[in-house]
Amino acid sequence: MTVVFAPRAALRGAWLTAWLAALPLAGHAQSYETGGIQLTFGTAFGLVGTDNEGPRSDGGESTIDARFTPSFGLLTQTPTSSFGFEGATDIRYGTSSPDVGLTSPRVETRFETHSANAGLELTGNFRQMDLGEEKFTVRDADGLTDFVNGTATRQTSRATVELDWGRDAMAAFSVYARGNQTIYTSGNASGLNGNSLADNSRRTVGASTRLDISPAMQLDAELSYSAFEDGTSPDPSETVTATAGFSLDRPLGAVSTEATLVDTPNGQRYGLSAGRTLEFPIGPVTAQIGAMHLPQGETVMTGSLSTFRTYVRSEFEFALSRDVSSLNEQDSERLNTRMRVNFTRALTRDAEFQINLDAVQARDFETDAESFDTTLDILYSKGLTKDWIGDAGYSYRYIEDTPGDMAQANTLYLLLRRKFVTSY
Repeated sequence: MTVVFAPRAALRGAWLTAWLAALPLAGHAQSYETGGIQLTFGTAFGLVGTDNEGPRSDGGESTIDARFTPSFGLLTQTPTSSFGFEGATDIRYGTSSPDVGLTSPRVETRFETHSANAGLELTGNFRQMDLGEEKFTVRDADGLTDFVNGTATRQTSRATVELDWGRDAMAAFSVYARGNQTIYTSGNASGLNGNSLADNSRRTVGASTRLDISPAMQLDAELSYSAFEDGTSPDPSETVTATAGFSLDRPLGAVSTEATLVDTPNGQRYGLSAGRTLEFPIGPVTAQIGAMHLPQGETVMTGSLSTFRTYVRSEFEFALSRDVSSLNEQDSERLNTRMRVNFTRALTRDAEFQINLDAVQARDFETDAESFDTTLDILYSKGLTKDWIGDAGYSYRYIEDTPGDMAQANTLYLLLRRKFVTSY
């Protein structure tokens, strides 16, 4: 019996680690004859206990909840196009709430079509969450790291459209547009510097190009415009970003350089970086180092280091990054540092063990406020029958911010899950 486990990308938060494994990820669904429809139904239920709900700096309270997660997915595709839809929600009952609660509803849809040398992609998603369940969110698609705290319900929606052409030509081009909106209801929310957060939106349009100078040399350039609104100013906050890069393929891996210029309402920031990738039989190692000069006059070091190793029965992933961005809900210049470590070990054909460490630190240059959030997850998954998978996990979370507030929490959970897949 072969069991498919949750992807490493789903490892974020204790019970959320296993809960996401029950989602019918349409983009990664099983293959089937094109022209048909594939339906995926998922179910997961279990117990979650924590010694500090929130977590809260004043100690909070211990809770035990029963949780049930139904999910649904649809996928249809032809040789030149595909459409997918997926959705899930959590139903919770226990000591954290006297009533049965519907929490964290989420939906996502994607449409892709392509020809021999061009493609069009449209995506959209919506997610609602209780801030007491998740203090910070990370949107890797935008490079966005946000620290959000409070008691409100947070609703986020996102839509994107991207058109590219010239995929196999010497010169390739792409244009895109993105829209993000965040709404807070039934409570309060504050950001990294402690200021209250309001409903906000960000609209981005951009274009990029790739030019192959030779089979081994490549030039890349991108220009984007972003407008941020949160109701505190009659005019949107506008940001223009321009990047240009050069890469050279070498026998052991690529060498690259990149220059960045960002025009923000507070002034201009510009940076330069160099990177190298080394290809090894068991996995690549990629490193980048650079410097960024800020409108405030400060220059900071930036960079990244990542590797992914595959062994006979295990996988190891490490990623460390440090960069400057204003893509957050306060549109402020921040230095973001993040480290992710994941180790996965197949114990038997139907059992797997995972350890995941995720640490994020953000510093606001205007207020010098800082926040640090780290989570350690340990997960054991076992195929109980042909259809059912059992998960047992532990999570430790530590949070600290500039005023000196500190909170930590321990969480245990047990989960049963399965998927039903049918095709027409």
